[in-house]
Amino acid sequence: MSKQLLDTPFRHSLSLTSLADQAWNYLSETVIQAGWSPITKLSEAAVVASLLRNLSSGHLRILTSSRIYTFPDHSTEEQTGYRAELRVLNDVFWVRLCSMGDLGFSEAYMYGDVECDDLVSLFRVFLDNREELSNMDSRVSFLFQLPQKLTSYRFLNTISNSRSNISAHYDISNDMFAGFLSKDMTYSCAIFDDLDGDLVEAQMRKMRHILKKANIQPGHRVLEIGSGWGAMAILIAQTTLARERIAAVGLEDRISVHLMDYRDMPKHWEGIFDRFISIEMMEAVGAEFLVTYWQKVNWALKKRGGVGVVQVITMPEALFPGSCVPTVTLLLQSMREASKGTLTVDSMTNIGPHYARTLREWRRRFLDKYDDVIIPALKREYPEVMSGSRGQSEIEIFKRKWICDCYCEVGFTTRTLGDHIITFTREGCIDYDCNTFE
Repeated sequence: MSKQLLDTPFRHSLSLTSLADQAWNYLSETVIQAGWSPITKLSEAAVVASLLRNLSSGHLRILTSSRIYTFPDHSTEEQTGYRAELRVLNDVFWVRLCSMGDLGFSEAYMYGDVECDDLVSLFRVFLDNREELSNMDSRVSFLFQLPQKLTSYRFLNTISNSRSNISAHYDISNDMFAGFLSKDMTYSCAIFDDLDGDLVEAQMRKMRHILKKANIQPGHRVLEIGSGWGAMAILIAQTTLARERIAAVGLEDRISVHLMDYRDMPKHWEGIFDRFISIEMMEAVGAEFLVTYWQKVNWALKKRGGVGVVQVITMPEALFPGSCVPTVTLLLQSMREASKGTLTVDSMTNIGPHYARTLREWRRRFLDKYDDVIIPALKREYPEVMSGSRGQSEIEIFKRKWICDCYCEVGFTTRTLGDHIITFTREGCIDYDCNTFE
């Protein structure tokens, strides 16, 4: 590829839908923070009566300033399962949980409204009882969620909104990510050969697996959407900070980095790529735009002999409504619709259980380096916030936000979430190797 770097300017303004959603979030947060007594009491009663008393697996103990809740009741037959304890420090916890469910709990934990010494066990109790949890449909929850659904669903990932949705997760400094990722800066699920395996080697094992599935040959032109810090692109170039890392290893004449939305690819890219790779990027596409995404992949891939590999977080069919994480069925249906059947699945593997181990390693590194690496990086990135009068509070909130990845860890442990590597080819791709056992 050429050395050209194409930077598409941020010409997509923030949409009215996004502004309306932000306004509603601000209003609802103000109401929650006000902690109006009737609302908090109603929310507490709704959670206790309609939700927590229905626990059928595990044990949950909730301590408030005035009483202790134990679930199941002492009169209930002895149960097995995980045990967890919550300490409610601020009654707005009940409003958050009642109005926003799991997201509300995460926010309550972030802001210090509730304490828990073992989040993994707590989230395991939640997931083991997810049918009971999903049945809570109070008036409080409906009133808080309806406007947000109206403003956020249909236009969730238009080009203007997708920038802000992605930046909400990724727009923190490279130094902070370097504090907990492996040295290759790969921010996706690894593949471990054993539970005590090294993270760097596990990430390389995953990338080598994807390269083998892609069957990249000398002279092939490869399109990668969502390259992160360029680890996969570097490995591709060697074997057959994206720009800085590519330049550091002298591969800028073979790798070109383009900063753009996938919907803005140049016209001359049509049908010029032999191979396509995308690693854990499709989760940011949104269900409404999966067909559009596959249409662009189909458009860019050569009409004869093209091969692609995607790695994508997935969830079961019954849990999909309202979520940004797609199901396998939706992925395959949208691919078939977009390509009119000219892209066909060759193989599919679920590496989801390896994500639990990956997340545990990231969390260990994050906590080990929080004081020496993460906090200094935050202060450099946001000096007006992290060093101000509320600096210490903001630092703690940020820390708690990232610790909440325990929820994802439990999701992968219980196979509530998956992480599928899907290999697909053009129909009649007779030159593609048969990697049945790879």
